[in-house]
Amino acid sequence: MQVNKDIWNQWAQYLQRYHLLGLFRFILNAAGPIRIVVAQSLWMTQPFVQNSIISQLASVLEDQEQSIAFLEFVNNREFNE
Repeated sequence: MQVNKDIWNQWAQYLQRYHLLGLFRFILNAAGPIRIVVAQSLWMTQPFVQNSIISQLASVLEDQEQSIAFLEFVNNREFNE
């Protein structure tokens, strides 16, 4: 799954807006099973919260390579929480 960096910027802004960027960084740094559990939890919210960003973030959490790349992206950006 190849993701456009512009979308990553939107995701980071979304996470920052809802004060979730720090938590998401922690999850991305966490071991695989935690990432998978969080991803599955995000998938389970889909019937209640119709938000494409949440499903896209869940996809990134499930893919280890994408998780690492997105973590590097948000760590190299300056976000104020």
